[in-house]
Amino acid sequence: MSGTAATNSDPPVRKHRVLAILLLNLTLVLVIGVGYLPSANAATVGSTELTSGWALRSASNVTDTGTTISQVGYSTSGWSPISLPSTALAGLVANNVYQNIYFGTNLQSVPDLTTQNWWFRGEFTAPAITAGQVYWLRFKGISYRAQIWLNGTQLDSNAVGTMAVHEYNVTSVIRPGAPNALAILVTPPAHDCKDLSFCTVDWNPEAPDMNAGLWGKTLLDTTGPVALRDPYVKTVLPLPATSSADLTVYADAVNATNAPVTTTVSGTITKPGFPTISFSQNVTLNANERREIAFDPVTYPQLHVTSPALWWPYQFGSPELYQLAMSASAGGATSDTRSINFGIRQFTDYRTTVNGTSFAGYKVNGQNILFRGGGYVWDMLQRWDTRTNAAHVQYVKDMGLNTIRLEGTVGNEELYDLADQAGVMILPGFVCCSAWESENNWTSEQTQVANASLNSQMRALRAHASPFVWAFGSDMPPLSSVLASYKTIASGLHWQNPTLDNVATWSNSNAGMKMDGPYKWEPPVLWWDTSQAGSAFGTTAEEGTESPPPLDSLQKFIGPADLWPIGTVWNYHAGKPKSVFDNIKAFTDGVSNRYGAASGAADYSTKSELMNYENTRAFFEAWNAHEYTQSFGTIFWMLDNAWPSVHWNLYDYYFKPGGGYFGAKKADEPVHVVYDYFGRNVYAVNSTLSARSNLTATATLYNVPDLTQKYTTQVSLNVPANASTPVLTIPAVTGLSTTYFVRLQLKDSTGAVVSSNLYWYSTSPDVLGNKHNWYMTAVRSYANLTGLNSLASNPDLTTAVSRTVSGGQETVSIALHNTSATNIAFFVRPEVTAGNGGSEVVPVNYTDNYVSLWPGESTTITATYQTGDLGGQAPYLRVRGYNVPTTSVPVP
Repeated sequence: MSGTAATNSDPPVRKHRVLAILLLNLTLVLVIGVGYLPSANAATVGSTELTSGWALRSASNVTDTGTTISQVGYSTSGWSPISLPSTALAGLVANNVYQNIYFGTNLQSVPDLTTQNWWFRGEFTAPAITAGQVYWLRFKGISYRAQIWLNGTQLDSNAVGTMAVHEYNVTSVIRPGAPNALAILVTPPAHDCKDLSFCTVDWNPEAPDMNAGLWGKTLLDTTGPVALRDPYVKTVLPLPATSSADLTVYADAVNATNAPVTTTVSGTITKPGFPTISFSQNVTLNANERREIAFDPVTYPQLHVTSPALWWPYQFGSPELYQLAMSASAGGATSDTRSINFGIRQFTDYRTTVNGTSFAGYKVNGQNILFRGGGYVWDMLQRWDTRTNAAHVQYVKDMGLNTIRLEGTVGNEELYDLADQAGVMILPGFVCCSAWESENNWTSEQTQVANASLNSQMRALRAHASPFVWAFGSDMPPLSSVLASYKTIASGLHWQNPTLDNVATWSNSNAGMKMDGPYKWEPPVLWWDTSQAGSAFGTTAEEGTESPPPLDSLQKFIGPADLWPIGTVWNYHAGKPKSVFDNIKAFTDGVSNRYGAASGAADYSTKSELMNYENTRAFFEAWNAHEYTQSFGTIFWMLDNAWPSVHWNLYDYYFKPGGGYFGAKKADEPVHVVYDYFGRNVYAVNSTLSARSNLTATATLYNVPDLTQKYTTQVSLNVPANASTPVLTIPAVTGLSTTYFVRLQLKDSTGAVVSSNLYWYSTSPDVLGNKHNWYMTAVRSYANLTGLNSLASNPDLTTAVSRTVSGGQETVSIALHNTSATNIAFFVRPEVTAGNGGSEVVPVNYTDNYVSLWPGESTTITATYQTGDLGGQAPYLRVRGYNVPTTSVPVP
């Protein structure tokens, strides 16, 4: 089995053992059988990820034992070749055992794969031995339970816990400089989330294997007699001042021998343009001891840093990172090295009572910050790569969001690295509605697994700049005894960020966050009406609506015969079957009653894009407009989907940005002008730390379809930094058409547009009913927006397009000009496609989209994407709009 080699100057992988593994590690260390003899010859220090050459097979089809299967040369004829990481189902799909499982209802043809165990087997060549060399096997994620053999020797009879990292000193078992064989017998987690594993609750159908397998990295490390683990820098600022920082550096040192060892643990902190900070101390470790080594600014005054470069979240500043490099030496030779990137920043929390409930708010480096983001979920088969992870973080920033919530979906460490670099915050914690919230029924093993899982995941997260809070529970707070244990672990790990017991005030009045829904479509007015439980007040850990993707994406997972009318296949791709979310009736009712009944899938998609845009825009606008007085943070449920879905997302499984995406992007632009559907108020929201002065806000109302102006007003204003400023209230206006436009613009002193925002609403507005439950509020009557269907077709939109290519990235400039003298070009969607009539190139960023142009107006939009994502096709520009015919031209 080949692997990807790296030195330990790479960002380290952090780990923790459950108790049984600790005992086993001690046994394995004792097997070495000798004390440490000092030597000036350095051990080979490195890490190899064991990725290729693996094979998978159901244990039901294997009679040999692990002792036999883990022998070098064992035949895997008839097994499925796989690459790690991989779950069982991912491996079977890669081998075409099950095909196209995300299309239609094909997933139903996959049998229950949790009723059998699964063998994962591979071979690798270990580095040659040097004096004092120690070999370690580390498993970053095995789901759920495993028996592990190496070269015929069983390392562990019960490696349990999907989120617990398992580590073994295998020096006595390894064959240096020769082939070695690993065999791992995996027992899957139980369905219905009955094990302490990953759980997708009601988000989508459960994976048939419940993600059984080696989902995390499998690593072979080599060190000398002392290994370093989990380096971490805790940063404290003298708030409210940020002119200095006190750094405390932690790392665990592990003696891998049966005798005491004296080691020198050293570190350097570097950043280009800043002084290098160095520190070290000598430590004598007892035989087989693991000890935390600390460097504090009292003992090491060089760790008091003046004028630090701070890590700031997106829109607040630059996410500056430093590097910590640590080493341990013994006997005059380097024994191990580790390095991490970290940010100097400090998150703090506070409480504010709104509508009788205490809500949590947050500050970064002393500045109020409204966290706003979406709930992330990985692919149903836990397949991800750097391109996918980077696209998620890129899209979050492009929408103007600053946060990703991880409800139980912890362990994708590359995502943390990318978030650090991008200035995107992370809100991690355990999942709801599963064994994680059934502590009363836990066995002693499950208690052990829960603690080990928290320890492992907090170790992985604590060194990163991006996490700003940890939630011990989701819907329900943990039992007091469990919570106490969790908090002891967090304290022992020097967790530097705030924590929450859980994130639902309905179960815990002091939770600090609410989870009052809605989870089904609601009209925009709900977010603004603060008498409604799900509206924009307080702090919410999740709420959101159905979000059918654009037609192009629907056609990728729903066949032509099932595209219309909406039926079984659509519903199968909604929420979990047999849950209240296994349909999108509430959303479709909104489309039909507000925009008019759809005539087919294409018409439905066009109207649903409008509704996704207006609703998601209003969602974030309401939270932004109420910031720091009534609202303190929000998570849209969800950010993305585990598979192609018509429920809950800001962008679809294929990364095609749609109405919800661009609605969020519009709402969360750095300086934004906002319309309040409930109170007819206009706000200017500044999401940056720089004030803006001498601005002019204009509000104008137009009839539809003739664009007769019925009202206009203008206000001069200054917009403070990091604040929402009330601008004006639009009065009741007579003579409006049933469907009308509200156009808001914010311009600077030169007349340049800072923000432009177009709303469509009705003299027959949306009215909420009195019926309410945890997932929706009834709608009594719907806004009449059918006037949009009477807009005259506008073929007079012209385009000019150009392209530049540099370093594998393409930038396309799209100039749109509405040459009509009378007609609006409404809800225009330019997209760069791979070939004429092809799919949109993704991932892609646009400076704006779904734009509307008044007669004679022009705008220029820029699109950026990677050349490789064209798939060898020539780029084309496709332009279409609600009343604009589709055109397609080559991009020169």
